[in-house]
This record gives sequence, C-alpha cells and structure tokens, in this order.
Amino acid sequence: MVRKQRRTTLEDVARKAGVSMMTVSRVINHTGRISDATRQRVFEVIEQLDYRPNRAARTLVTNKTFMVALVQPDITNPYFAEMFRGVEDVLRPEDYRVLVANSNETPAREQEILEMLDDTTIDGLIICSSRLPDSDLLPLLERFSCVVATTRALPEPIGSVVHSDYAPGYRAVIGFRYLHEQGYRRIGYLRLQHYDIYVDIKTFQRDLAKLGIQLKDEWTRACAPQWQAGYDAGYDLLKTQPELQAIIGGNDLVALGAMRAALDLGRTIPDDLGVIGADDILLASQVTPPLTTLKTNAYAVGSMAAQLLLRRMGGDMTYREHVYTTELIVRGSTRSLLEDGDKE
Repeated sequence: MVRKQRRTTLEDVARKAGVSMMTVSRVINHTGRISDATRQRVFEVIEQLDYRPNRAARTLVTNKTFMVALVQPDITNPYFAEMFRGVEDVLRPEDYRVLVANSNETPAREQEILEMLDDTTIDGLIICSSRLPDSDLLPLLERFSCVVATTRALPEPIGSVVHSDYAPGYRAVIGFRYLHEQGYRRIGYLRLQHYDIYVDIKTFQRDLAKLGIQLKDEWTRACAPQWQAGYDAGYDLLKTQPELQAIIGGNDLVALGAMRAALDLGRTIPDDLGVIGADDILLASQVTPPLTTLKTNAYAVGSMAAQLLLRRMGGDMTYREHVYTTELIVRGSTRSLLEDGDKE
C-alpha cells in the first residue's frame, strides 16, 4: 500500500522560517507590514517545502475566491483566444485564476452562464463582446461587485474597454472609406448579426451616405461571425449581386469565408474583387493573397480589461474605461482601381 505524503501546512512553513503563522499568512496574502528580509525568508521556505496554500482556507480568511470569470462568445475564434492570453498574463502574477466560459455565440447560453456565476464563486467578471442587449445584460451584471466589459461602453459601476473613435460595427467605416478612396464604388458588407444590437443598419447606411459612400440594401447581409457563415453569406451576395467590386467582412473569419466563396464563383482577388476583414488574426496574413484588415490588438484589449478589473477589485473605481484603436493593414486582397479607370 502506498503511503500518502503529508501535505505541507502553514504551521510547517512558520516553524522552519522562525516566524508566526500570522506572519506567513500576511506574506502570502500581501497584507500587513512585513520587512523585506522576513518576506524573502518566508518565500524561500515556501519554495523549499513546496508549500501550496489551501485555497478554501484562504478564501475564508480573505473573503476572496481569487477567481475571475472571463465570458467569451466563441473560444474557437483566434481573436478571443488572444484576448484570453492578455487577461491571464495580467491576472496570473497577481495570483488570480481565470475561469473561461464560452457562450458559443448564443445569447441564451450567455445569460445562463451569467445566472450561474455570482460573487461567492468569483471576485470579478470580464464580459467580452456580449451578444445580449442592454435591457437583458444590465440586470444580470448588477449581481456582481466588479465587472469590466469589452467592445461596448456600459453605465457605472461597470468598467469598459472600448474603441476610441467608433461604436461596435462602425470600425467598418474605415474600410469603406479606404476602398472608396481607391476607386471602389460598389461595396458589399457582411455585417455581424449581433451588431444589430448596437447599430441600426439604416443609420449606418445614412452615415456612410454623408461621406459620399453608397451601401444599398441588397449589398449587405447579416451573418454569424464564423468562417462558414461568411462563406454562405458571401456566396449568396456575390451570386445575386455580381456587380460588387469589393466585400467588407465584419471580422477576418467572415472575410476569409467570403474569399473562398468568391474563388468558388470564379472571381479573382484582388483583380476583380477586393476583400477586407477585421481583427488581424494570424491567419489573415498567411492566406494567398494576404487579407487587408482592420487591426485591433486583441492581446492589448484583454490586458487592459484585466488591469481595469484589478483596480476595481482593489477598490479603485476612479478609472471608468480604457480605449483602444483600429489600424488599417493593407495587404494583397485589395488594390487601387484608380489606375485602370474601374471606379464607375
């Protein structure tokens, strides 16, 4: 019979370090005034004895779970995977563990996740690109003491990480403006279906019109933010509207799906169809031709969200929001039409 090895206790650490159990507890929990020499000695003993704090006991003492929930719409999307890295790289050194929940692009599932969590299981919540309208989302978030949302600005006491210039969906304006400057006039738009929560398509069309850019009703489709949805919507759009000179996808996955659909329909890129995506996931630069895209640094967004949440969990509510920007990365999937007179 294998004898189970006894777990190292707080008392063992205190005895070997020559300090009280209270001092060890303060060192571990970063509380109280402890000299640098004592702190260093305690950490050395912890490493020597391979001490692992009992998280349940620690929760009882500190009234903290040292757990943060990260709710994302699609963990298979490389953009959200990169965002998770940014969140974890900030929180892990602070001894927080990140619980990732995937709503699978389903509002009902997102609601179910938020109803399952509460302040007894997590110390803070980061909600990424929620697919729920404010009327459903805000009552759910009232149950948490520390919340940060990405993509959209929500009222206090919720912290936000948002775009510096554009509402969700409106970063596509950058793509439309660029294509228009390059001579494109008939531009299709595969908007993400959840953007309808934030932006009315009619309002978006009117705002484009103020810039001298036309977006006809028949030139746009709403689709899920996934490759297959981009392929299906892109295929339908190009099949029914062959006059289109370019397509803008709501994200890179949608744009890449539309590129494949265009090739299957005999269109060449960029010679007779320009394509723009959004997010700048790694795959965007690896396809042929490489995808022109509206870059948002997902890692930085995750990092900013985690930093803001740490401040709020520490009692600092002075920081309302962090902002990020979008950069147009021009690659081989678009070209200028001005040289060959194709703009009309």
